[in-house]
This record gives sequence, C-alpha cells and structure tokens, in this order.
Amino acid sequence: MSVQFTKLEATGNDFVVVDEDVIDAVEPALPVSVRKALCARHTGVGADGVLTILHARPEARALGAVYRMHITNPDGSVPEMCGNGLRCVARHLAETGRIAREIDVVIDTDAGCRTVRVAPDAGSVTIDMGRPDLDSQRQFPERLDRSPLSHVAGLKATSVSMGNPHVVIEADELPSPEDATRRGSAIELDRVLVPERTNVEWVVDRHDGTTDVDAIVWERGAGLTQACGTGACAVVAALVRHGRRQPGTTTVHLPGGPLSITVTALDAPVLMTGPVRRVFAGVFEGER
Repeated sequence: MSVQFTKLEATGNDFVVVDEDVIDAVEPALPVSVRKALCARHTGVGADGVLTILHARPEARALGAVYRMHITNPDGSVPEMCGNGLRCVARHLAETGRIAREIDVVIDTDAGCRTVRVAPDAGSVTIDMGRPDLDSQRQFPERLDRSPLSHVAGLKATSVSMGNPHVVIEADELPSPEDATRRGSAIELDRVLVPERTNVEWVVDRHDGTTDVDAIVWERGAGLTQACGTGACAVVAALVRHGRRQPGTTTVHLPGGPLSITVTALDAPVLMTGPVRRVFAGVFEGER
C-alpha cells in the first residue's frame, strides 16, 4: 500500500506525520503494522513515532480544537502525549494553511487539549503543556530504595505526570547510552514499581551559575531518543518540586539540543518552546 507522509524533527526527535483528517474518524485508518513499518530505521522511513492527524473529537471541538494528534510508538503502543510530536503537528498544520501562526490554537490529544503557538517562520513552537501532576501519593523514593532491582536501588527519583508517566532521576553524571538503555528498559518494564510502564529521565545540574541542566531520556515504547518534550517538562517540574530550581525558565540540554521550559508554579501550566524542522515528504510503499 502507498502512504503519503511528511517527516519532521523537533530537537532531534523525528516523526512521520500521516494526514488522515477525516470527520468523525476515531482511530487512524492506517493499520498498526504499517505504522510500525514506517518507524523502522532500516526498512522503513525511520522515526521515533508516527503522528496521525485526525479531526478533533466532539468534546475537544467544544473547547475550540479542530484537529487531533494521535501517536504510535515504534513498538505499536499508543502513548497519551508527546510534546515534541505536537510541535511537529503544529508546524505541519501551519505550513499547510490550516492553522494560523502567532496566535494560540487548541489541538486535541489523548492527554487532553493543548494550546500551541507557531512562530512566524514556523521554526519554533511554544506549547502550553498543562499542569504537572506531582501528587504526593505518586512519589516513591522509598519504593525505589526497596526495589529488588539493583538498577534503581538508592536512586533519588520523582514520579511526574505530564499527561503521560515519568520517573525523573537526579544524578551526579549522566549514564552512558548503554547504561541508560539497560536501566531505562528495566525501570520502564517494572510493573510492580510503575504498573502502566513509564518514561525515564536522568538529570544533572551544570552548577555553572546558569539555570541550565543536562538530561537524557529513555522513552516508553521508543527507547533512547534525542529529546523528549514531556520529559524535559517533567525534569524541571521535579527540580522545582524539591527546591533545586526556582520557578522560572530552565534550559534543558538533551542530546538533540536545548528546550526552554517555564514553570512559574507547580499548580500552573508548564510552557515548552523548541525548534521544529520539516525534513522531507514522500510516499512509503509498504504492505499490510
């Protein structure tokens, strides 16, 4: 089957965008097997996920949304939210003339409606990512200490939801990609620790007099990625929660580049700003 697509990247997080804006379509028409094939690095287009553009659902239309973002991970799972992916969708909609630039636009996601603002040149997008969930019932440093898994014993960690689950680990230095893969995979799949599976972030303070921090992310269903928008938001929310950052704007440096994250208060929406770039468009010749 032939699939028209556009590939975009946001801070190194790359996605295949498939436009299926059909009124009342609830789920993507493209089979999961084909979406997974699109993500394959050697036999497909190659991506950290497929972003399907659908028409907004009725409850979101009531809030002003016209379009919906649906996400499929490379393993076929469906996460609730993807901040970098939403920046890509916003740029694609702006470039195709369906949303305006320089004004707030509401987009439907499985984590709820999110407001985006596309820059005049569409080179960057700012998103209201919603409020972080740092409910004390979801904090589990003691559980990490008691875990029988050696990769989490003694870690200083915070559970944060940005519409999707995260475990933020404060460290003295970032783990190597090999170590992050080993530990991130084990934490993601520890159903006793986090029954719904989780994203995992490590964060290191630069201690250079700035508000900058370094982070690396293991994404649920995707593995190590160059960047993660919700992960960067979770990192800053956790640091503010524990008093290691004052409310304000923090630059989170990820392997794919920096993201600007603003947390004015833990009961206020988090703002994320970052670059987005159209890479190419094409047709994928795949099989069902």
